[in-house]
Amino acid sequence: MTPEILEKIAAEANLAPSAHNTQPTRWAMDGQNAIVLSLDPARLLPVGDSENKDARLSGGAALYGTMLALARHGHGVSGWEISDDIARLAIAGPPGPVQPIETLKRRTTFRAGFAQASLELRKSLSDMCAGRSDTALTQDAHRIAMLSELNDQASLNVMRSPSFRKELVDWMRLRASDPRWALDGLSAESLALSGLEARMAGIALGRPVFEILDRLGFGKAIVSEHGKTVTATGLVAFHRPAEEDRWTSGGKFYEFWLALTAAGFAAWPMAVLADDPTARREVMKLFELAEERELITVLRVGPHPGNRQPEKARLPADQLVTKA
Repeated sequence: MTPEILEKIAAEANLAPSAHNTQPTRWAMDGQNAIVLSLDPARLLPVGDSENKDARLSGGAALYGTMLALARHGHGVSGWEISDDIARLAIAGPPGPVQPIETLKRRTTFRAGFAQASLELRKSLSDMCAGRSDTALTQDAHRIAMLSELNDQASLNVMRSPSFRKELVDWMRLRASDPRWALDGLSAESLALSGLEARMAGIALGRPVFEILDRLGFGKAIVSEHGKTVTATGLVAFHRPAEEDRWTSGGKFYEFWLALTAAGFAAWPMAVLADDPTARREVMKLFELAEERELITVLRVGPHPGNRQPEKARLPADQLVTKA
């Protein structure tokens, strides 16, 4: 495989989602018939993801994206090995099923409110989740409101950590003039922030402003996503076997998200519901998930309202490929 082809594969695979859009995965050739994926230590989240769980999920999504990209370029995969922060793909055999590149480009992390779903779309989401063993769906308005409240409270608990907020703001791109706006992180556009909200976000989340506003009772209002959550067609708890490695779980998660995209849905991960221990227990109980299951995230799902989607911020291919 030529370096040029590897760069194309890495660029296509890097359309996968990652925590805070950090894009931590790097690609390298190992001889002529294997690709090694690793996690860049400079792109990890030592506060928000101290055990690299989300980074490995991101790596797993990129790993699945690599398999899809290889298939589009006529290559098959005969197997893979995973060890902590490294995965190795053996290239051999006929290519697998080809996923249209348009679906990968259309998949978006959508934070705004959704359009109203037709009965047909609601049924298609229900059927999709019923056909899988790793998803649990609620479309009940009362339950969605309960989970929305749980999400807002868990978000407030996390945001009360100054170090977490600083790490988050470091990955936020609040102005189009930011030199990294089109490269990585969370742009104001992708976060569905208005111009005023974007200008105020860096201030409101800073120290001691957030602490003062929180003491005055405004903390929850700052982090609340209730108005967006209740527009969802449904909330989907995505769960995998507890003993499964996070790379594999991340690949399955990306596979499901692409299926949602192909069916006409946008989604937003309510990750704090899996990260916060109290919230996670409540979600597991509400969805009646067995103890041997691991809650990966809860997805807020609904039809995109049809307005223009932000361009994906992505690193150039030559920054994704390294030497083995």
